[in-house]
Amino acid sequence: MHGYKACFDKERTALLELKSFFISASDREYADEILTSWVDDGISDCCDWERVNCDATTGQVIQLPLGFAKKSDSYDSSDGFPILNFSLFLPFQELQILDLSGNYFDGWNENRDYDSFGSLKKLKILNLKFNNFNDSVLPYLNTLTSLTNLNLYYNRIGGLNPSQGLANLRNLKALNLSWNGISSGATRLGLGNLTNLEVLDLSANRISGSLC
Repeated sequence: MHGYKACFDKERTALLELKSFFISASDREYADEILTSWVDDGISDCCDWERVNCDATTGQVIQLPLGFAKKSDSYDSSDGFPILNFSLFLPFQELQILDLSGNYFDGWNENRDYDSFGSLKKLKILNLKFNNFNDSVLPYLNTLTSLTNLNLYYNRIGGLNPSQGLANLRNLKALNLSWNGISSGATRLGLGNLTNLEVLDLSANRISGSLC
C-alpha cells in the first residue's frame, strides 16, 4: 500500500506530455499502442502507470524505463529520426534512473540553456544506447554531474570538439562508449578527469594513441 495519496499533479502533467511526444515521434499507426495506461482520466494514480516507478513514501517519480517506447517500422537513417526534447524530463526533480535506449533519437533539443539540464541533481543512471546522438549531446550530458552510470553504446559520438567532452562527470563509475565513431578525438572527451571510473568500454571504435 502506498504511503502517499497520489502522484504529483506536476509530474502527472509532465508524463502526459511525454506520452504525446512519443506518439508524435512514432509511426502514426502505432498511436493507440504507446503507453496505453497513461490516461488523463482524473482517477488513476500515475505511479501505477506502466514504465513509471515512484518513491514509496513521497510519490515522486524516481525511474522512467522508456527503452524502445517509440514505435516505428523503419530504423533507416535516410528516413530521418526524431529529435529528443529533453526538457520534458525537467519536472522530475527526484528522477534517479532514465532509460531511453532503442528509440533512435537523432539529436537533442537545444532550445534550453545547458545549465537547465543540471537541475536533475538526483539522476544516477542514464541509458542512451541504440540512438543516433552525435557530439552535440555532450554539453548537455556534461551538466548531469550526479551521474554514476552512462551508456552511449551504438551512437555517433566522435569526440572531435574539445569543448564537448564529459570532463565534469566526476562521479561516473561506468561509461559505455562502444560502437561509436571515436578515433583521434578520444583525448578530447575528458576521460582523464573521470577519476572514479571503474568500468570503461571503448570497444568497436577506431582509437589510436592516448586516451587522456
